[in-house]
Amino acid sequence: MDRRKFLTTASVSATSLGLAACSSVDSIAPIANKNDDIMPLAERRQWLKPFACNIEQWFRPMPFLDRINEAKKVGFSAIEIWNPYQEKQGKTPESIAQRAAELGMTITSYSPSAPNLADPANEDKVMEWLDTTIASGKTLKVSNFNLTGHKLIEGLTEAQMVKNYTKVLKSIAPRLEAENMVATVEPYNPFNHKGHFIYGNEPLLSICREVDSPSIKINWDFFHMQRTNGNLITHLENGFDQVAYIQFADSPDRNQPGTGEVAYGNVFTRLRALGYQGYIGAEFFPKDKNALVAASTLAKLAKSINLSAPNS
Repeated sequence: MDRRKFLTTASVSATSLGLAACSSVDSIAPIANKNDDIMPLAERRQWLKPFACNIEQWFRPMPFLDRINEAKKVGFSAIEIWNPYQEKQGKTPESIAQRAAELGMTITSYSPSAPNLADPANEDKVMEWLDTTIASGKTLKVSNFNLTGHKLIEGLTEAQMVKNYTKVLKSIAPRLEAENMVATVEPYNPFNHKGHFIYGNEPLLSICREVDSPSIKINWDFFHMQRTNGNLITHLENGFDQVAYIQFADSPDRNQPGTGEVAYGNVFTRLRALGYQGYIGAEFFPKDKNALVAASTLAKLAKSINLSAPNS
C-alpha cells in the first residue's frame, strides 16, 4: 500500500512562480496569489501546523538564520535543525534560539554531530558530547535530539558494533532521564548513506528494546525506512512503541509528497491513529528549489486527510 504514488494536483513550475531557493516570499507573493494551485497563506498556515520545516534543506543557499524567517513566511510555525554549532554559517544555539523566539517559531528537534558510539576509544568524547548536547537543548528549549554515530568501524563485526552501541546508549540513558530529554536514534538507508551499520527498522528496534529507556527512542524517518524496508505502515505498527519523533520525504528523490512513490496520506492517517501526536519533520528538498509550491502541496495533503496539529 505504501509504495503507490500519492497523486497531487497539477504542478507549478519554478519559472512561473519566479521563486528560487533564496528568493523572499514577500517578493513573489503577488505573482503566486494569481495561481489557483497555491493555497492562500492564512489557510496554508493552518494546515502546516503539524509539520516542522527542516531549514537545513529548505531555502538554500540563504544565510542560515534568515531561513527561519522564510519558514514563517511560507506558513510554518515550527522548524527543525541539524548541528547547532556551525559558527561559519552563523549557527550557535544562542543565535538560533533568539531568532526563533523573535519570530514565535517552535524548534522541534536538533541533530548534534555525535562521535561514533560503537568505538570503545570514544568513551570520553561521548560524555563530553553529551554535556554539550544537553546544554544546547536547554538553550534551544528542545527536549529531544537526533542521534546517529553509527559509522562502520574497521576491524569490528556488525554484531560487535551493535553491542558497543547498545552499551553506550545504556550508559547515557540515566543522565538523559534525569534531564527529561530523549535521544531519538535515526537509522539511515544504504543508498544515501553508505558505510553505516544501522539501517531501517532493524537492528535498531532490538537495540532500543534492550536499552528499555524512555529517553532512548527512534526518529522514525519514513524516507530512510522506505528506502531500506518498504511496507511503511506495517513496519510502523510493529515498531510504534519505540517511536518518539517522525521525519519524512518522498522516495526516491527526497522531495515533497507527490513527487515519488509513497502514499503519505495513508501513512500520516495511520500515524495519528496509532497515537503519535507530535510534530512531523519535513526533512526534504523542495522540488526545483520551489519552497512555496512545496509548502502549498504539503498543506493540501494535510487538509485532504484532516491532519491534526500536534497535541490537539
